[in-house]
Amino acid sequence: MAFVFLAVATWFQLRGSQKVLSIYPLYAIVAIIGFLTILYAIVIMRIERLVFFGYIQSAADIAVITVIVYATGGIDSYLSILYHLSVIGSAAILGKRGGYYSASLATIAFIFLLSLDFHKMLPIGFRLVNPSPGMLWENVATTISINALGFFTVAYLTGYLAGRTLTMEKELEEKEIDYGRMETLNRLIIDNITSGIMTLDENDRITSFNRAATGITGYALKDVYYKNAEEVFPGILGLLMRRAGRGRASRTPDDVTRSERTFRSKEGKDITIGFMISPGKGGDMTSIVIFQDLTRLKALEEMIRRDDRLKALGELSAAIAHEIRNPLASISGSIQVLRQDLALDGDKSHLMEIVLRETERLNSLITDFLLFARPAMEKKQWFDLAEAIRETLDVLGNNPDIGGRIKVENRIDGPIFVEGNRRQMVQVFWNLFLNALSAMPEGGALTVSSRVVEGVARPLFNSTAGASPRSPEAENAVEIDISDTGGGIKPENIGKVFDPFFSTKDSGTGLGLSLAHRIIENHGGAITVKSAPGEGTTFRVTLPLTSEEAAPE
Repeated sequence: MAFVFLAVATWFQLRGSQKVLSIYPLYAIVAIIGFLTILYAIVIMRIERLVFFGYIQSAADIAVITVIVYATGGIDSYLSILYHLSVIGSAAILGKRGGYYSASLATIAFIFLLSLDFHKMLPIGFRLVNPSPGMLWENVATTISINALGFFTVAYLTGYLAGRTLTMEKELEEKEIDYGRMETLNRLIIDNITSGIMTLDENDRITSFNRAATGITGYALKDVYYKNAEEVFPGILGLLMRRAGRGRASRTPDDVTRSERTFRSKEGKDITIGFMISPGKGGDMTSIVIFQDLTRLKALEEMIRRDDRLKALGELSAAIAHEIRNPLASISGSIQVLRQDLALDGDKSHLMEIVLRETERLNSLITDFLLFARPAMEKKQWFDLAEAIRETLDVLGNNPDIGGRIKVENRIDGPIFVEGNRRQMVQVFWNLFLNALSAMPEGGALTVSSRVVEGVARPLFNSTAGASPRSPEAENAVEIDISDTGGGIKPENIGKVFDPFFSTKDSGTGLGLSLAHRIIENHGGAITVKSAPGEGTTFRVTLPLTSEEAAPE
C-alpha cells in the first residue's frame, strides 16, 4: 500500500510542480520499505513474542510514514493518509489498545513533523519537493487536529470491528468444533449400531455402508460404493416398489416398507435379512435402508417350533407308553406261549413268525419313540469320540448287506476328547451311517472327516441347511462331517429331515435323525445338513471340545 500511495502521490506532485528538488529520496524510501517488508517476513517466522513484535512493527511503520510525509512535501504532502493505514493495521491485529497506541504515535509524529516543518527546522536536501510558502499556523493546527481526530476515530472503529470479528470467529470455531464432535458422534453411533445401514441416491446407487452392513453382507464400502442396490441385493428394490404400490417419484417420507428376503453374502452363504426402506424427506431423494441378519432368529424360531412339537410329543408319549406298551407285552407273551403249545407247520408257522416279528418291531418303535421324547439322563464322562466312530465303522464294514458296493473312508486322525455319553453318541453316528447307506442303494462312497475349530462361539441348535448361528460363549469345537454320494435331498424336504416321523423310505420310522438331533442337542452341540439333488448329502455334527488339561490321560 505504501508503494502504491507513494507512486500515485509523487506522480501528482511532480506532474506540474516546479519545486522538485531531487528524486533520490524517492529511491531511498522505496529501498527502506522493501527492506523492512523482507525483514518483517523473516523475523515473524522466528520470534515468539508476537504481540510485542506487533507494537515494535507499528512504531517502525509510523517512523517510515513520517519520513515519507516529510520527503513528499511535509505540510503539503498527500501521503498523511498512510498514518490511517498503520492505525487500521495495528487495531486489526492488536485490538483497540494497539489501535490507540498507533494513533497516539501517529499524532505525536505528525505534530512533531509539521511543527518543525513550519518553523523551517528540517533540512531540504532529503526532500522531493518543498512545502508551499506562506502557510499560516492556524491552517497547520487545523490539519493536525483533523488528522489526529481521524487517527483515533479509525482506531476506535477498527478496534471495535476487529473485536466483534474475533468474537464471531471464536463462536464460529466453537460451533465448528461442536459440529465436528456431533459428526464424529454420529459416525460412531452409525458404525457401532447392530443393524446394517446404507443410503441410496436418486438413482438407487449406494452412497454409504456402515460397519454392521459390512459384517452382515461381507462387503466393504469400497466394494459397493456407487453400485446399484440391485447388484448387491438382487430383487430387493423391485420387491419394495411393488409392496409400496408406487414409483420413486411419488414416494413420501411416510412410505416405510418392511420385508424379508434371502440373500447370498460375499462368502457365498445364504442368509435371511429383514430390511426397511424409507425415502428422503422433502426434495431430498436419498433413501435410507436399514437391515438385519435374521438367519439366527429364524433358526431360533425353528428351534422353538421344534421344542413345542417335542413337548407335545413328550406328553403324548407318556400316554402311549401306558396304553400300548403293556398290552403289547401281554400280546407278545401270549403268542410265544401259544407258539410253544401249538404244533404249527407250513403257512400257519410262517404267519406266527410274522406276528412275533412285527410285535418286536412295534415294541422297538415305541422304545425309540420314548427315547426320543424323553431321553434317559445317563452319566456323562470324557471319552475319545474318534475311537468310538472308528469302532462303529468297523461294525458297519462287517455288515454282509454292504458287501463291496459301499466304499467306507475314515479321515479322522488322532484322538478327539469330548464330554458325553458314549453309548448315545455311538447311536447317533450309527443312525447317520445307516441313513447314508440307505441313500446309496446302487453303491457309492461314505466319507467321515473331522476338523478342530479354535476360538469359535458355541453353536445353537438349528435345522436350517447350511446355517450355523452362534451364541456369545466362545470355546473350541470339533466338526465331524458324514458325507455320502447318494441322490441327495430335495430342497423342499431338507428343512424337515430332523422332524419326528418324517421319512422318505417306505420302511423307515422317521425317528433316527430326530433322535440323533435330540442327543446332540443334549450334549451342547449342533447337527446341520447340506444337500442338493444329485450331489450327495453331508451331515455335520459340531460338539464342544474339552481342554487338554481336562482330557483323560
